[in-house]
Amino acid sequence: MRPFVLFTALTTICASSSAQPPVPAKILDFPRFKLIASPLDQDGISPTSGAKLCTLQTKPVCYAMPAEMAKGGTQVEYQFGLDPVSERILVGDGGSVVFFLATFSGGGSGTLERAVLLRYQPDGTIVNLLPYVAVTNVSQRQMWRLPDVSDYPVLVTADFIWDFAAHETHLSPHRFEIQAWKYDPAQDRYARAFSYRTAKKYDSGDSSPVNVLKPERAEILRRLAEH
Repeated sequence: MRPFVLFTALTTICASSSAQPPVPAKILDFPRFKLIASPLDQDGISPTSGAKLCTLQTKPVCYAMPAEMAKGGTQVEYQFGLDPVSERILVGDGGSVVFFLATFSGGGSGTLERAVLLRYQPDGTIVNLLPYVAVTNVSQRQMWRLPDVSDYPVLVTADFIWDFAAHETHLSPHRFEIQAWKYDPAQDRYARAFSYRTAKKYDSGDSSPVNVLKPERAEILRRLAEH
């Protein structure tokens, strides 16, 4: 077995601005599009650029998944170019946004997946409404439709916490960090609503998919109601 390469899920919340951008009066239906994975490096392992989402119009508009520098003083640049996937989500009266994800791999067994939420603007551009959100391969993420909380979907993630002091291994059950992001109309952006560490340990997903959000749903909804 190849050694497990651990990537820490990083989240950076964009600072609020005193100049609040106008919120579009109507959310447009996102045009038809295609996804384009990144070419690989000369070793055939790591992506060399971000994956792209391009509209299928006479004059296509493309959104490239942004890169991110690794924290901790290293010079590793995460290029999220592998395995692009997407989900169209209905918002408002006939409008839609696109949940777009792509993965970085450095060649080990660990990967890092970045998420963006794209909206098509009246001027023909594409904007990302999420701050930097990325999770490891030992994680779970879902978009929840919660009309009582927001017209936009709520992004909820669960990513493992490796407790070295407790001598946990890769395949051990872990506690998970739960985080939720919801749309802030005043800023026309998503912001993190809260995060917490689970009291219970959950399976790491080696024999079956990670299943954390369902058993934690009641606690997540309780916290969302407070934010």
